[in-house]
Amino acid sequence: MSPAARRTALLLLTVIYGFGFIDRIVIALVAQDIKADFGISDFQIGLLGGTAFAVVNTFAALPLAWLADRYPRKWIAGGSLLLASIFTGIFGFASNFFHMVLARLGMAGGSAGTEAPPHSMISDMYPPEKRASAMSLFMLGVPIAAFIGSAAGGTVAAAYGWRATFYVIGGMGMIVSFISFLFIREPARGEVAAKATPQSEALSENNPGIKTVFKVMVGDRCMRHILLGVSIISLGAFGMNTFLPAFFSRNYGLGVGEAGTLFGLLTGIASAVGTIAGGYGSEWLARRDPRWLIAVPGLGAVIGAPIFITGLMQNSLPLAFGLMLTGSLFFYMAMGPAIAALHALLDSRSRATGSAIFLLIMHLTGQGLGPPIAGIVSDAISAWSYGGGNFSTVCAGAAGQVPGSDCASAAATGIRYAIACFGAFYIWSGLHMLWAARWRRTETALAN
Repeated sequence: MSPAARRTALLLLTVIYGFGFIDRIVIALVAQDIKADFGISDFQIGLLGGTAFAVVNTFAALPLAWLADRYPRKWIAGGSLLLASIFTGIFGFASNFFHMVLARLGMAGGSAGTEAPPHSMISDMYPPEKRASAMSLFMLGVPIAAFIGSAAGGTVAAAYGWRATFYVIGGMGMIVSFISFLFIREPARGEVAAKATPQSEALSENNPGIKTVFKVMVGDRCMRHILLGVSIISLGAFGMNTFLPAFFSRNYGLGVGEAGTLFGLLTGIASAVGTIAGGYGSEWLARRDPRWLIAVPGLGAVIGAPIFITGLMQNSLPLAFGLMLTGSLFFYMAMGPAIAALHALLDSRSRATGSAIFLLIMHLTGQGLGPPIAGIVSDAISAWSYGGGNFSTVCAGAAGQVPGSDCASAAATGIRYAIACFGAFYIWSGLHMLWAARWRRTETALAN
């Protein structure tokens, strides 16, 4: 595979992943408007943003990964985005909560193939010593999507209504999928193979099944802690990010366009810098000691959480944003190194399946549980802050968004402390990553 073809493939795979990520977070961009239109609770917003998406997404990823370990992966990745984009557009026509759930399930099934198949392709495009940085470049799809998608989605929603956001994002995703069919070259499997390890030898049979791959993953003590660490990171991230635009709206009086732009800047800058620093920094340090590959993101999570939570509690928007951004820089260091460590255990015919299992555990925990639980916490704290009366009835729909009202004040307090609770999960996740680093074997170092 030529360097130009490799760069083109990596770029388009990154864009595919970016649009798959937009499908995950698009509910957050217009949550306030959907809540006002349909009179639903934060818990129901959490179901749309999390559980309704995560359950189908994570389980659909397994059969798609099984196919990707046997058939051309570019068609699976591009076709998955095409299906997701069609349902994204359909979501804009929803007339009730049930219709939104059905469209959300379709979005989830489609986007299930935008991560694991590209992971497998990238590991066949780059040697082991460059995989953490290559995966980190691929992960830039998240900040690019977060910034462009949030800014554009919020602006479109402010100008034309929240439904138009889904039409625009769905249409753009369809265009990207057709471009990927035309210009991505499929890399040869095993073109850049690593030295055999005891774990990869267990996968020497042709096209090992899901059970075999799973046993290899959980049989490694380091990987068990990595799985726990990234799952808790995912729990914190989805619990927070689903409600961050609403946090800016409720606590600082921003409109949907301004809140979306601020959310895009926060997550976009933080994930871009954190992803690159985590990938290249951990890779560079791991050349001296392989444990640093996982220890760097572990330290980042422990350091970043208190800074982020301190920012949440500020009444000044510039001060709050600055501290939240600083803390968030440390939150996005883990995925590139974690996937690189995973693929060091697997071979070319099992990496897509391994990534799918990895992502299933991570997303089912994070996106499946994070947003609805965060919504429950927000509703409960809001009701407590409101005091007398039935908060869920009195403050439902647009009534809860009247500036300066008791309902609005209680809702702002509830969402602030709910996000703070989920920010604290990063400390727990960081400890697991540090424990994983302790058990990282020398023979799985990048030099292999």
